Amino acid sequence: MELELRHLRVVCAIADFGSVGRAAAALGFTQPAMSTQLRRIERLLGDGLFVRSGTGMELTAYGAQVVSQARDILARADALGRGSTGRPAAAAGPLRLGVTNTPVVPALLDALGR
Repeated sequence: MELELRHLRVVCAIADFGSVGRAAAALGFTQPAMSTQLRRIERLLGDGLFVRSGTGMELTAYGAQVVSQARDILARADALGRGSTGRPAAAAGPLRLGVTNTPVVPALLDALGR
């Protein structure tokens, strides 16, 4: 198994929310699935990233280094997705709109064409 961007998002979410359960909810996972992912990531990296405390999950020293690098990597990956112009990349696929026949339709179609 190789480290992927989704793994970095998992680690950052747990660090941000301080809880596996809240991070799981934010990313659309179940808590057990998130815990399993965290164990796999820690096994892959060879060290623990978090310790459980009475108030939730706290980063280890190694975990803080990993999260810092993960945030940088995710920011760079997001920048690549926006392209070199800094604009969001164009969406692929059809766009379907439901509109009534009003005087606004020609202007809307013109604006969408740009």
